[in-house]
Amino acid sequence: MISLKKLNQGEYEKNQSKKIERELPFFITIVSLLTTSGFGPYTILQKVKQITLLPIIQAESVKILKRIDMLGVDPLTALNDAKDKPSSKALGEFLSGYVSAIQSGGNVINYLKSKMQSTFERFENGEKQSVEKVGSIVHAWLTTQIVILAVFILMAVVGSNPLTGGSGGTAQPPYMLLIFSPIMSVIFMKLVKNMVSSNIPDIKMKEILKFVIPSVAIAGVLILSNVFSSMHVNPFILGISLIVASIPPAVKFQSIYQLNLDAEAATPQILRDITEARKAGLGPEKCIIRACKRKDFKSFNKIANSISNKLEWGVSMNNLFTVLQNEMKNFQVLISFRILFEIITSGGGNVNTLDSLADTSEKIHNIQKNKRESLQPYVIVGFMLITITGFTTLMTIDSFASINQEKNLVTHDKNQVAPYDPFFEYVSMAVISQAWLAGLFVGKVTRGAYSGGFIFSILLTVVTLMAVALIQFHILNINSLFSH
Repeated sequence: MISLKKLNQGEYEKNQSKKIERELPFFITIVSLLTTSGFGPYTILQKVKQITLLPIIQAESVKILKRIDMLGVDPLTALNDAKDKPSSKALGEFLSGYVSAIQSGGNVINYLKSKMQSTFERFENGEKQSVEKVGSIVHAWLTTQIVILAVFILMAVVGSNPLTGGSGGTAQPPYMLLIFSPIMSVIFMKLVKNMVSSNIPDIKMKEILKFVIPSVAIAGVLILSNVFSSMHVNPFILGISLIVASIPPAVKFQSIYQLNLDAEAATPQILRDITEARKAGLGPEKCIIRACKRKDFKSFNKIANSISNKLEWGVSMNNLFTVLQNEMKNFQVLISFRILFEIITSGGGNVNTLDSLADTSEKIHNIQKNKRESLQPYVIVGFMLITITGFTTLMTIDSFASINQEKNLVTHDKNQVAPYDPFFEYVSMAVISQAWLAGLFVGKVTRGAYSGGFIFSILLTVVTLMAVALIQFHILNINSLFSH
């Protein structure tokens, strides 16, 4: 029991450490910029306490403030005690250096700026490592899918036994193998769940299910009731239902995704404009009004212009941030504006502080942009896998099914029409399901959100349906390709 408690405690501390290290670069940025503006440790902790975007750091700040306010401990002593029992080694090192720089009378601002730079370098390296880990998962997924399909084709071929003339038509096709590829895709989707993070939130599951459940349920009823069994269109019913179910969430996410990309690109520009206008002598509020009035932010124009208009009407910056937070949930954008508003409302909007904030925002944007560009090639990899394996599997199964039908006609009666084998339909539905799930997997890998995969699911399903149509209607046929 004691060992189990220690194991749970160790796992909890490990998770807390990871969460703190994700928030640490932004915490150091806030401390650095507020220190540059002339604020002391206690005031900085009070302001961090109000920033809900950093929940773990916020909780750590509350613990330190309780010791100061309730026990009367000196702020530096409280910080010194906190560094001895940190939830994160990196946080402990930062607090140790921060307290030491203050107590020794050294240049605290230089220490904070160097620490901020090194922390963002570590953050960038962590993002690169996460891309490499995701790459290894994608390669494992590719290998697994290819192996499963190869085994499936092999067992189907051996079961049909078309070359030896054995008990060809009596062997049961390997139906159980049909569900392995979709199941493995679901498993790999779970594996990358915590490996790929994004500033763009997923669409809520209940909003997705209200489109998916009715469409798939109608398709299931039509397939199971064999209403269109004589037309052999069950794969097309399934594929169309999945496409119809995917269109609303795909359209919704695409609009959210574009807004967030435009906001991420616009935020460093706005902060840089504010900095340059501040250098010219304009007041902080007028700098924000001027910077947010630009018309080249694309879909972010409406939100940016509303910030400018409301600020002109005298709306407080706290209310402005609340409105911005209701409009979008992008962490990169929100943390930049939260720090900006906090600095200006605290009276610390000097040029050096704003210049550092603009540099930090540009650095964050570049890190995220490079990460997206590094993951983008996996879209092509997913399309190549589904296209090649889909065509290969369907053409092979159709070829051996044709051989079996010809052999049965020769064995029995040449004038008799061979019975329709539903095996090709089952394979087609499995391949279509796999293509749809593969799109969700690719979306999670490249965009950090399962909702981002619906557009890829639609495209992959359409490609697979084209393959099914070409092969089912014998537009493409291996036998005809090699016949005289």
